[in-house]
Amino acid sequence: MNINMEILRNFTARTLKSWSGYQLALDNSCGGDETREKDKWFLDVLCEQMTTSRGLKAEDLEEWLTNILYHDFDLILEDDSSYQIAFFLLEGFGYIKNQNEAGLQQLLSKLPSDEELAQAKRESVRGAENDEDDEDMEIPEEEEEEEQGPSEPREPQRQVVVDEDGWTTITKRQ
Repeated sequence: MNINMEILRNFTARTLKSWSGYQLALDNSCGGDETREKDKWFLDVLCEQMTTSRGLKAEDLEEWLTNILYHDFDLILEDDSSYQIAFFLLEGFGYIKNQNEAGLQQLLSKLPSDEELAQAKRESVRGAENDEDDEDMEIPEEEEEEEQGPSEPREPQRQVVVDEDGWTTITKRQ
């Protein structure tokens, strides 16, 4: 098997860039002071995991991703994105392995463009700061007077929760 590692690395990096839960973890430095270094390391070990694991299935890669996010980024994703990313990565890996450039390009076209990602990020930040109607990030009125304390999920609409130990959980929007 002759894998073009540069193509695999670029594909994997592009996929991670479009993974909103993972990008949110990077933006919030969930990996601590070494978050950026961990991001680079994660890309390397993810590529290695795909190339060295024979018969890797999406469920196995999802479990591997979940463990890395949990242990290295203090992150728990409950939005099924880990499975979707694992499935997407393995589909792309198959195209790369079989040197199917057309299939890979078609798969990559399903990802949002850099401009769309930047726009979504701007709207997300703007929404969290300004949008009173955004139930996902809204603080219930009885909490507004309290000091900044640990954030606990009280409403099922919450998307991002950081507990008192610093663990970030991202749940599915309801």
